[in-house]
Order: sequence, then structure tokens, then C-alpha cells
Amino acid sequence: MALQVTWDSKICIHSGNCVKTVPQVFKVENKKFLIDPSAADDDKVRAAVKACPSGALKIRE
Repeated sequence: MALQVTWDSKICIHSGNCVKTVPQVFKVENKKFLIDPSAADDDKVRAAVKACPSGALKIRE
């Protein structure tokens, strides 16, 4: 089962690290931020969430 990733738009600083690091998981389409954790292996998703400078991304287990 894929990880569940949450995003808090109120604390996001829009650095774009997640989109640049794992674009198949984190993307913007039609001005909406989409997250598909099943599009990459868990280690890549975890690394991208950990690298989020604002802490807006969290893994829910």
C-alpha cells in the first residue's frame, strides 16, 4: 500500500523542492497541487517529504 502524504497549504512556502525532486508524485495541474505517492517508491517519497523546508508535507501512517 502506498504511503499517505498530506499537504498543509497554510504553511507551504512554495519552494518547489517536492515538484523538482519527485515530479511524478508531486505536481501542479490546473492550478491544483496533486500528490500521488504510488507513482514512486516509498524511499523517494519519504526523502521528498523530509526535505520540505516548511514542513507542509507530512506522511500519515
